[in-house]
Amino acid sequence: MKIKEIKIIKSVLSKEIGWLWPIFLARCLIRKNAIFKKTHCAKIKNAESELAKRLSLVAISYIELKAKSGKEKAFEIMRKIIVPIGCNEPLALLQSLNISRKKPMELLISYLDLVDKKGVGRFGNMEYVKRNNNICHRVVTKCPFYNFFTEAGTSELTKLFCEVDKEFYSKAFPELKFHRGSSWENTIAYRKDHCEFIFEKNK
Repeated sequence: MKIKEIKIIKSVLSKEIGWLWPIFLARCLIRKNAIFKKTHCAKIKNAESELAKRLSLVAISYIELKAKSGKEKAFEIMRKIIVPIGCNEPLALLQSLNISRKKPMELLISYLDLVDKKGVGRFGNMEYVKRNNNICHRVVTKCPFYNFFTEAGTSELTKLFCEVDKEFYSKAFPELKFHRGSSWENTIAYRKDHCEFIFEKNK
């Protein structure tokens, strides 16, 4: 884990469970391998399996919090951790482009291409419905987060990564309007057959 991630985890857990938070985190780190072994990624060794190892800590932390505080409270605690941490990685990927002169839509397309090559897009399936200077509409038909958390028995956690999208894209591309069509729940996490990603120029 990175220092930024540890600081966020400490800030949240220390408020929720007090001074015992390092013990809680250590226990989760020890037990996360049991979650990882439940998934198909345990049989492979590549970038996707490395992602799964990280997500295993998320899953076991949620499971442990549920046992301690109940499902609803555990979910809210995980929201406070996952959303800010989840925004850090795509932000770093965006900053790695080191592009300042491109128009917002062009920058978005460059970023999405990079996500598909080096980010979580490598592990999913997506296609563009429309892509021009005014709108970028793409759909994801395979979500690596949903697949992992379903195998881990914590599929509801995928919804928090949908929230990461909403938080990140709104802040990273303020000149564009990000939405999912008729509802923010138009994602696989909410049992739809695909996830909607729609970006339009702000009027």
